[in-house]
Amino acid sequence: MRQDSNLSPYDRFRIGEIGRVLNQIGLNQRRYHIIYKVSSGEFAIPVELTGSMMEMQLILKEEILEELSKLREDVVVTMKWIHIGAIEVVIKATLKEEIDSEIHLSIMYRRINNLRNGCLGTMIENLYAGKLMFDIHPRITYNLADQDFSRVLTLHQDFKRKDLMKEGNRPYSITYRIAYAPFQYTSF
Repeated sequence: MRQDSNLSPYDRFRIGEIGRVLNQIGLNQRRYHIIYKVSSGEFAIPVELTGSMMEMQLILKEEILEELSKLREDVVVTMKWIHIGAIEVVIKATLKEEIDSEIHLSIMYRRINNLRNGCLGTMIENLYAGKLMFDIHPRITYNLADQDFSRVLTLHQDFKRKDLMKEGNRPYSITYRIAYAPFQYTSF
């Protein structure tokens, strides 16, 4: 025979109480620190650089270390890893709309040697629309001590129309945002 429970669907476990008890008896030793950040940048690309494939670093180690320097020292010491959650790129024509030119974009993950496997996303579009948006959610993690940290994530762009403007002018700008989280990684 089945008996009804006295628990309502709104009863919850008291996690705070459990954590307090575990702390008192010394079983809750792990402490995690995670900070969510958004980095952004904008580049107006000179027309003389548009004729060939151009590589731009998206996240710089110096920028992350500067953000970490604003935290308490005991927290900073534990931050050894960085997680990249989202990358958003917007390309805008700087003059009028309707620039009839093809542009190729790709976001590369440089820790992988094979270009096909290291490509996180690619877009081939025309700037005729005036504004292009490209976003990916790579969900990748790497260590702050990795060699060539600043070159791990790069944006490659190739604007196909070299004869659009005279030298010194900037036909378009690239704006990007990266959502990342420095954190502590511990194993059991």
